[in-house]
Amino acid sequence: MAKLTISSIGRFVEGFQGQRFFVGIDVHKRSFSIALLRPDGMIKDWTTPAEVKAVTNRLTSLKIHIATVCYESGPTGFGLARSLRHAGIKVIVAAPSRIPRPVAATNKTDSLDCRKLAEFASSGLIRSIAIPSEREEAFRALSRRRHQLTDSLRRVKQRIRSLLLVLGVTEPAGIDHWGKASVLALDTLHLPAGAAETRDSLLDELKYTILAQKKVDLQLKELAEEQDEVIRIAAMRSVPGVGKVVATTFAAEIFNPKRFRRSEEVTAYLGLAPVIRQSGGSKGKAYLRPVGQRRLRSLLIEAAWIWKQKDEWACNFYNRILGKHGVPQKAIAALARKLAALLWKLSIPKATA
Repeated sequence: MAKLTISSIGRFVEGFQGQRFFVGIDVHKRSFSIALLRPDGMIKDWTTPAEVKAVTNRLTSLKIHIATVCYESGPTGFGLARSLRHAGIKVIVAAPSRIPRPVAATNKTDSLDCRKLAEFASSGLIRSIAIPSEREEAFRALSRRRHQLTDSLRRVKQRIRSLLLVLGVTEPAGIDHWGKASVLALDTLHLPAGAAETRDSLLDELKYTILAQKKVDLQLKELAEEQDEVIRIAAMRSVPGVGKVVATTFAAEIFNPKRFRRSEEVTAYLGLAPVIRQSGGSKGKAYLRPVGQRRLRSLLIEAAWIWKQKDEWACNFYNRILGKHGVPQKAIAALARKLAALLWKLSIPKATA
């Protein structure tokens, strides 16, 4: 892709001031590939370093009407989108799974990718995902860090038990609950040289992860208070079976709940809405398409089981679906869908509900 000068871009847009341009950007860690789609269908593309402010200044300095800038979501985050929005430019951050792709294998380059994004933006074929603010993104990052520590805690516990199983050592009583007494008993087990050091290293990792998780829990609580998330979280925790972890995760992932117009949009976003496949005269089949938000979806299903046990309405709803289909997984997924819709309604500020 050619590296264009400011003068060449100026000549490209000359005579089209006041008309709508569309911009596609193929974002990478070190470089941005930018395509400028002119009203007459001509495209100019160039490569620039991945500097958000410099790209924003370059586009605003062209003195043209930029209708939309489109780029694909990914590990580079939303800094570019927020910068462009602050400059008054409409931005589409497209989900990779929602971008039209050719069925047959075709050429793929940064130049072609940014050109296609500009063309898709001009044709209205792409919708933007939600763009969080810096505060919302930071709160969500801390919530996800909490789940990463939970996964690490689960893995280190599995490694400790696997070590004892391989060595043929009987597990201490109460190891299933990992109480202080059982962890202390692990520390006093007589193991051969090498295995003892392995056990000590794993116990150090266990203790560190537990302390790290408690620290993140405290930071989440403080951050929720600073960002006025406490009211939302308290409202969601009023539902039987919904605890602090589920409510906090829902508040972090479903930021700005007013962006959803219907509960069906929320359940589809979480991958809890059934998708129907039907062709010809065959009977259509419904199934769940596990898109995004896997952690939150899993937490909602776990919470739905507890909700069923503690709430009569939830229990009756579960039994009705179970009696109709005879599949517990379908019944609990339907109840989790109801739970997601309820939590969404509770998370909307009362003044705008």
